[in-house]
Amino acid sequence: MFFKWRSFRRGVVTCACEPEWPGLRAVVDGHEVAGVPSPEGSSPLVLMLGLSASCTGCGAEYPYTWAVAPRG
Repeated sequence: MFFKWRSFRRGVVTCACEPEWPGLRAVVDGHEVAGVPSPEGSSPLVLMLGLSASCTGCGAEYPYTWAVAPRG
């Protein structure tokens, strides 16, 4: 696995929505995938595919760890 180690985050974009981060989404091969915040760290799928999540409201890039939401 390849990880991006960052000792600090420059230019972290905050969400403009109220409340912040109403939902997360990523795009994989033209298909939208729902995401959820993950305090335990990003899921293996997210890390292996190098996915980045964005806010469903304003489109800001999510700077923290996240995982693909379960279907259902």
